[in-house]
Amino acid sequence: MSSGTVIVNNSRETYTTSHSGAIATCILEVVRVAGEGAPTVISRKGPGSPITGYPLVYVPSKSGPHGRIREQIRRARRRVDGWARPDQREYAHDVRAALRALDARQIIVNNDPEVAVALAHAFPSAHVVHWFHNLELAGDRFRRRFAASNIRSVAVSRYLARAVEAAYGLTPLSVSHVLNGASFGEAVPLPTGDLTTIGFVGRVAVEKGVDVLLAACLELAESRRDFRVQLVGDTNWGRSDGGPYSRLIDAQTEELKHAGIEVVRLGHLPRKSVPGAIAATDIHVVPSRWDEPFGLTTLEGLALGRAVVVSATGGSPELVMDAGVLFPREDPSALARVLSALLDDPQRRADLASRARERANELSWQQTWETLRGGP
Repeated sequence: MSSGTVIVNNSRETYTTSHSGAIATCILEVVRVAGEGAPTVISRKGPGSPITGYPLVYVPSKSGPHGRIREQIRRARRRVDGWARPDQREYAHDVRAALRALDARQIIVNNDPEVAVALAHAFPSAHVVHWFHNLELAGDRFRRRFAASNIRSVAVSRYLARAVEAAYGLTPLSVSHVLNGASFGEAVPLPTGDLTTIGFVGRVAVEKGVDVLLAACLELAESRRDFRVQLVGDTNWGRSDGGPYSRLIDAQTEELKHAGIEVVRLGHLPRKSVPGAIAATDIHVVPSRWDEPFGLTTLEGLALGRAVVVSATGGSPELVMDAGVLFPREDPSALARVLSALLDDPQRRADLASRARERANELSWQQTWETLRGGP
C-alpha cells in the first residue's frame, strides 16, 4: 500500500548498497522504519548494487560536456536560469516525469532547494518538504522563491536549522529540526589487548580533518607507544585521488609507523562492514574542521558504545552532549591531551562508552520519520 509520500534523493547522490553517501543512508533508514506503506524513493542509480525490498524509481544518470567547456556552459546557464548545475535541472525534469506516475501527496526533497522549488511549482496540491542535511545555498533567485513558497523545511540539527533560517531569510524558529537516528543495533564489547586503538571513519578529505588526528597521534608518539591507529575511508569509493591531501595523510602515516606506532588503513568499506571496524577500536575520533551539521560517523561511534571524541563544530555538541569529549577544531595539541588522558584512564573510557550507548538510545529513526511526515 502506498503511503502517498515520495522521497526525492539529492541530485548528486545515488541510492545503492555500496557506493552511496550519508543522504542515501538516511533515506534508507526512514524507509525501513516506515513499515507498511513505505514511501517511494526516486533517485539516480549509479554504480553498486540497487537497494531492494522497498518502492524505488530510478531516473537516468546523465552527464554533460566535461572540462573547460562544461564549466563555461554551467556558468552561462546559471546566469540565465539560476540552477546550480545543468544536471540538477535535468534531474528535476526527470523527477517531475516520475512523480506524474505516482500518487504523491507529500514530496520530501533532500539537499536540493532548487529541486524543491521546481516540484512545489509543478505539483501545487502536494505538500513539499525540504530535508536539509547541510547548508545548501541556492542562488538569489531560488532563495527568494524558496522563502516565498509553502515548502516546509526540516534540518538535521538545531545548529543547521538556525543557519538555514538566516541564509534563506526565513522566520526565526520556522525550520523544524530532528537529529538522525541510531541504527547499528547492540553495543559491542570493547576490545581486549595491550594496545588501545584510536579509530577514524570518514572520507580522506580536508574538511574531515584526519590530518588533525594524525598530528595529535604524532605528538602522543613523542612520549608513549601504548596505542595503535585505525583509519577507515578513502577519497572516492575505493580509491585514493592521489592529490596533495592524500599525500599528506600518507606522509603522516609513514611518520607514525617510523615512530613505532602501528597504523592500519582499511580503506573504503561497504556499510555492512563499518560496525565491525568501529568495534575493533576503543576511542572513536571525529576531528572534522568544518561545521558538521550532523556527523553520522559520530552517531555510529555512540551507537556501538565507544568513547567518542569530537571537534566542537556545527551540530556535534548537541549530538554528543555529555556522552563524549569535545575539543577545539584545528587543534591537534588539544586533541592529543584528550587522547592522552583517555589512554591513561580505562575506567573513563568505559564510562564514556556506557554513556554513549545511552545517548544513542535517545535517538530514533522513527522520530525522524514522524518529523518529516509532519508529526510531533
